[in-house]
Amino acid sequence: MLNMIKVELTKLRKRKMTWILLVVLAAFFCIMVFAAYGITESPPEHMPEESVGELRSLLQFPDATGLIFSTARQIGTLLMIILVASAVGNEYGWGTIRQVLIRRGNRYKYIIAKLVAFIIAAAIGLVISLIIGFVLVSITSNLLGSINWDFITSSYVGEFFRMFGWTLFSLLPYILLAFFFAFLGRSALAGIGGGLGLYFIESIVVVILSNAGGWLAKIPHYLIGPNADVLVPSIEMQGGPFASSGDAPSTLWAAMAVLIYSVVLLGISLWMFKKRDITA
Repeated sequence: MLNMIKVELTKLRKRKMTWILLVVLAAFFCIMVFAAYGITESPPEHMPEESVGELRSLLQFPDATGLIFSTARQIGTLLMIILVASAVGNEYGWGTIRQVLIRRGNRYKYIIAKLVAFIIAAAIGLVISLIIGFVLVSITSNLLGSINWDFITSSYVGEFFRMFGWTLFSLLPYILLAFFFAFLGRSALAGIGGGLGLYFIESIVVVILSNAGGWLAKIPHYLIGPNADVLVPSIEMQGGPFASSGDAPSTLWAAMAVLIYSVVLLGISLWMFKKRDITA
């Protein structure tokens, strides 16, 4: 199993797609941070001074930590869907999946090895996101004033690692969602289209239902996105036109919902891959 995981990690490292997505990740962070800084320097006329002040605080430590994790989760979700779907789907198109299983034989180990490799890749990508985010916010903090590193305490470090764990955990169902659609359609396009399509459709549905009120506002509690938002709040969208007005579920509920979705998606993918004729 360890050797299979190493092989999968080597595949990811050698794919051009992986490096392209890293460039996209860095570009997205730069655009988000410096666009926000531009707004604080030349705010729109209709923007309240209070909102400008809040945006300034988000571009300075320690408040910027939440912004960095939030941004990392949002862009990380999209990029991991693309990476996973392309890596799994292309195995069918290139015919390498048959060659691997002829030598290894065990389909379950093949799936688990891929999943572990993707989780490791997500963790590495998250670390890179945090490094980029901290460098950019260090720049904006100096532009807006000065950095006081006194906020780095033992409690801050503990909270930092807690947010890292929740962020990585919140990516898991989307990794498995791309897994599911890629195996279902036997192609990268099916995985990317299904994963991203469901992500954006769910986002629209959540906004509509959460603002509807009554029992309809409770439906988002059973979807992936709102529960992931509880674990790592989407700071950029708070109070915006796409913000939801419904009550958020508890952290325990959100964690259990994300875990259940992950287990179900993994189980279906394993069952489907086990029963399917890969020579077809």
